Amino acid sequence: MDYQLNEQERVELARVVMTIFEDWELNAEYQKVLLGMEADVHTRELSGFRRGSAFPDNEQLIERARHVIGIHQALQRVFPMNPRMPAFWLYTRNRQLNGMPMEIMLEEGVTGMTRVWSHLDCTVNWG
Repeated sequence: MDYQLNEQERVELARVVMTIFEDWELNAEYQKVLLGMEADVHTRELSGFRRGSAFPDNEQLIERARHVIGIHQALQRVFPMNPRMPAFWLYTRNRQLNGMPMEIMLEEGVTGMTRVWSHLDCTVNWG
């Protein structure tokens, strides 16, 4: 997919994704893995995204960010009355997925993120 975002759009995308990561109670290492960042990226770069730095103009990172937002929105629809439930669900083994959703996303990358998102929202692969 081709996502052309200007710098301001990438600033907003970073802010939204970092807020989701806080809601999901993700540590810095997991954040880097979900975004497809190298392990040697400093934690201060992640902090910069929270403070208004733009995500890099990187198609893979933007694709992963889109998945994070889609999963988060789907979780909000599935659990509209309990804002703590999405984080709980991500870290609880799911029989249909045959694993813990967060582990699936971390281990399988975009493929795992797509599996989790599709499980939550059957319209993801309509097209």
